Amino acid sequence: MPMRDDLDGPSYGVICAYRFLDGAPQPLEPALAPIGEPDVGWTWTHLRLGDVRARARLAQTASLPTDARELFDAADGRVQISQADGWVFGVLPDLERDLAGGAQGEGRLVFAMDATRLVTGRAHALRAIDDLRRAVQGGAGFPSPAAALIELMELYVQLIEDLLDGLGDELGRIEDYVLTAPQQPHETKLNAVRRAVSRHRRELQALRSVLARAQAGRQGRRIDFLAEAGGDLLAWIEDVDREAAGLQERGRLLHEEMDTLITGATNRAMGALTIISTLLIPPTLITGAFGMNLPGIPFAHSSAGFLWAAGICVAVVSGALWLLKRRGLLG
Repeated sequence: MPMRDDLDGPSYGVICAYRFLDGAPQPLEPALAPIGEPDVGWTWTHLRLGDVRARARLAQTASLPTDARELFDAADGRVQISQADGWVFGVLPDLERDLAGGAQGEGRLVFAMDATRLVTGRAHALRAIDDLRRAVQGGAGFPSPAAALIELMELYVQLIEDLLDGLGDELGRIEDYVLTAPQQPHETKLNAVRRAVSRHRRELQALRSVLARAQAGRQGRRIDFLAEAGGDLLAWIEDVDREAAGLQERGRLLHEEMDTLITGATNRAMGALTIISTLLIPPTLITGAFGMNLPGIPFAHSSAGFLWAAGICVAVVSGALWLLKRRGLLG
């Protein structure tokens, strides 16, 4: 039976193991997960790299290139695909998942395969590879390791496309709010949306780059199965990347619109403060002058002195208001 993908760690460091005969999956016990080449069909072994037993099984895998072992040991790193000694190996992007299956952030899946074996490993729980595992557990079959790997990358691109659709909807809600006289435009979640779009696009571009290099075969590095079956996948990735680029541009323009709104509100507030300050300066000077404790101050001995000073202040403020209106400074 397939193993549970729980927090206790799978047995023997193996999350799941399957043998595919004529494309149909047959679950294998962890202890029986093949290390050498199978006699019939092909096998997929998925490892939990945080378990030292998984690394021990990798060390016993026949003919696995040293470069591939180093990738499994690192369990992380940049997205890449290489080939050596009849093996294709590398690091693919994926999405880390929480206990509820939701995406938490970017993750890395390490893989190595030859004609009859596919070995994958991850340090943290991932979405796309888990979706592939569940599909195989439900009976989905693949004729070869290459077909399973292509399906894995397609599952990842589909996840990214779904996330971008959600981010596009969120961006639309923010756009509607910003363009309908918002009270607090700076309190939107625009920055978080822009960060998420940027992260997903970086991962997509990394995957697109390695697939393009593998298909082009520069410096003799052409990977045949990707060149033959990866064309549609590469076109899909480029389409999703264009969608992400459009979201980035919308986010940038929306950010500029919000900056304009915030700057306009700040300018209006500063204008109001300037007008208030302009009106208060003359009365301040008048009251300051009458407040000097010197002989000869006007109205010092008059019982109506306060009223005279107040009247002068009112007259000066009224004159200042008239002058500001005449010059069009009050709007």
